[in-house]
Amino acid sequence: MRSNLPVLRTKRRYMSFLLESEGILEPKDLLVEIYSAQVSLMGDLGAASNKLKLICFNGRFGILRCNHDRIRDTRALLATINMVSGIRVLIQVIGVSGTIKSATKKYLPRLNEIKTQNYGRRIELDEVSGCVIGIHGHEIDLCPDDQRKIKGSDTRYLGLTSFDLCGGLYDADGTSDGLRQGDNGI
Repeated sequence: MRSNLPVLRTKRRYMSFLLESEGILEPKDLLVEIYSAQVSLMGDLGAASNKLKLICFNGRFGILRCNHDRIRDTRALLATINMVSGIRVLIQVIGVSGTIKSATKKYLPRLNEIKTQNYGRRIELDEVSGCVIGIHGHEIDLCPDDQRKIKGSDTRYLGLTSFDLCGGLYDADGTSDGLRQGDNGI
């Protein structure tokens, strides 16, 4: 029998953040600084009730788990961090979500793309360039390199067709003019 029934568990929130730094940071150094800022801001009792955990951190983007009652406190403690291991940093909260999957999908599209990309293709044209996220017949979902292309819209990807690429009726997952095979890493 489980010790914590789902009804009795504390609610968690997942905070996506962007870290800008002057150097390269290790996740353990960031975690130590987050814990020390938490204890100095909230005290021992507040830190124990928040139950912070660094879910993932790739050097720039990360996800931090916290208690749903302590979202404002967690935002405040991230705002107080300005040095990690002698390196100046700036941490910006991108968004808060209820699950890791939705936090990754909504707020960290490039991190999601790295984990789920299986096409390994890029589009390199004069007007647009970027990584192919999905191919559905003649339709192509593209994560553009220039984020100004999607500014003002509520989507993170551009929708293209094989007609946009080569002007003819070729299947998008074939070898048409704009698509080229690339490496799986970005």
